[in-house]
Amino acid sequence: MTEAFQIAYPDPKVPFTIGRKQENSLCIQDMLVSRQHAVIENREGKWFLKSLTQNSITELNDAPVVDEVQINDGDVIHIGPHQLRAIMKDGQLSLIVLELNDIPLQAQLSANWETVPLGESENRFEKTRVRVVNECGELMLPHSVTDENGKRLRKLTLKNGEHVRFPWSDISYRDGILYSQKAPVGYDVHVKDLEVRAGKKTLLKDINFDLPAGEILAVIGQSGQGKSTLLRLLEGLHHAQKGSEVRIGGLDYRNKDVRRRIAILSQDPELRKDLTVRETLVNGARVSMDKKDFREKAQGRLEKFAELFGLSARLDNRVATLSGGEARRAALAQELMGTPGLILLDEPLSGLDPYNSKILCNHLKQLAFLGHTVILTTHSYEALKIANKVLLLHRGRQGFFGTTQGAFQYFGTTDAETILNSLDDETNDRWETSGTKLSSAEATHYSHYYFPRTKRPAAFLYTLGLSARQWARDKGKLAALLLQPVIIGFLLSQIFSKQTPLGIAAFALILCANWFALSLSIREIVQEKKILVNEFRKGTGIFAVVSAKMGMPLLASFLQIAVTYACCAHRLSAQPSIALVAAAFACTLAPAVAIGIMVSSIARNAGQANAFLPLLIIPQVALAGALVPLDQMQQVGRALSAIIWSRYNQASLLNVFLERKDDIMNIVAPLALAAGFYIIAILILTYSKRAK
Repeated sequence: MTEAFQIAYPDPKVPFTIGRKQENSLCIQDMLVSRQHAVIENREGKWFLKSLTQNSITELNDAPVVDEVQINDGDVIHIGPHQLRAIMKDGQLSLIVLELNDIPLQAQLSANWETVPLGESENRFEKTRVRVVNECGELMLPHSVTDENGKRLRKLTLKNGEHVRFPWSDISYRDGILYSQKAPVGYDVHVKDLEVRAGKKTLLKDINFDLPAGEILAVIGQSGQGKSTLLRLLEGLHHAQKGSEVRIGGLDYRNKDVRRRIAILSQDPELRKDLTVRETLVNGARVSMDKKDFREKAQGRLEKFAELFGLSARLDNRVATLSGGEARRAALAQELMGTPGLILLDEPLSGLDPYNSKILCNHLKQLAFLGHTVILTTHSYEALKIANKVLLLHRGRQGFFGTTQGAFQYFGTTDAETILNSLDDETNDRWETSGTKLSSAEATHYSHYYFPRTKRPAAFLYTLGLSARQWARDKGKLAALLLQPVIIGFLLSQIFSKQTPLGIAAFALILCANWFALSLSIREIVQEKKILVNEFRKGTGIFAVVSAKMGMPLLASFLQIAVTYACCAHRLSAQPSIALVAAAFACTLAPAVAIGIMVSSIARNAGQANAFLPLLIIPQVALAGALVPLDQMQQVGRALSAIIWSRYNQASLLNVFLERKDDIMNIVAPLALAAGFYIIAILILTYSKRAK
């Protein structure tokens, strides 16, 4: 798991010792590590590694350290079963220390139940009971395990040669022996005969590649050649044609459990600008981690990734104050709080200066070192340098796939721009006949796959609090919320008098309530829709979030109409019960906020959402029954008024002013309309998160 790393900072003034003894600078409690294993020293600004043992492994970049070797940026050091990655910055050395306690298990089974370890589980089910019956392996499963259809299982039977996947281990059964291998953090990606169409247009065709877990794939090509289409396919937003095979971690790319463990970052990552970096990372943990894991591990992960990405000093700064490079690192750290198996980045270096590009590339290389699989689109040589594999797409087809060095040799250049400028009509055909194509490996097909049943932290109160903080930090919005009802209330107080017909007064107040509610709610979803859909994909409850998103507009608009009424109530001849007036306003605001949220869920951007405002307000004016009595309207008008909530609100508030008994329909109808709009919004958002 990603938590199993630490960062060490050797002091250039004193030797940095590594070993099993407590007094070492870096103590590694492992019997495969010697008591005094190795030492790192700085001399004249250069760092050197020296092995102190002959009984265990000390390697630099897979080569044994016999005497003393110099350490350079990006070098990988092996100390027994542990890996250390060297990071150089301004002459200072830091080391990412990664634990590799990945020892395969082979257990000979008998007819009796035996307890064996199957790898470390996020839900702490590290062991299970196994036996062999009728030449089949039987496993008694942890009680929280569910199958691919969400069904809770107690026991699993594996026939000879079958595989099963858990998030923490891959298990197979062959000839009476149970094999268990700790699953890597990252997912391997297998693409075979991929074809993607949009209508009659072919976007991608004959794409074939295999990317092992823990490697970086750079996808290059000119604009409009299919790079983003490939990322969107892996994200689940495009559909592969029949005959195509796309597997992530051995499972179909549309599998919902796999999709929850994919991190997706666009060129300009969507972040809540008014939150701090700390709040952003905590939010990433809440939407990705199990409730118990969140309580126990979130703070530790936050500190480690903030340190890894150089954000420790910026944790309490708002996202809006970050530079472009810092914002992208914060977005990456937020996604990593949930330990994604695959990270997709669309032009991550676009718009960054060379310094920030190099920093981000170093961080991506660190993520691959920690085991994450990374796929990125790029035009940058900096990104090509860190990639393990390169995929060239030209006119929707494959023009090259292989190692970075293989790409440089094939195209005869180390410059990405030169490669792109050399593409022509024959590029794809030359690659097909080059004889240097890699053969595709067969993807592992699992007979079963299981993911632990997770329970996310409660979302309603948290999302409500998050929205409240965002509203409070938006000074312009807060000022408008406070000034708008005061100004409108003052104007109404100068218009109303004791002689003002109460029907007109009720009509004006109902329209004000509708305006407040609609204008506040109609952008509440759309302004962070991409963020929310991503959170829904990871398992955050849509019902709770939509309810919370309705909470702030409902509360704010209720306070606004209360202030407006307080400013002008003394001008009216009616002196009704405040509780009844509040109830009438609540029945006005509920459907207005609900339809605002619904429209916000449909709209593609804030401008489009705003364009709906007049279309929503005008029917409330025309069909409320105040300008023209309902019985004088045309038949179509009367039919339309039945689904316009202001008709019922107008009648209800007038009854309150006149101290008449109100019709129960004036309460039921608006609330029923509110519920209908709310349900539609949930269905829209549910559909938007599904793999297409």
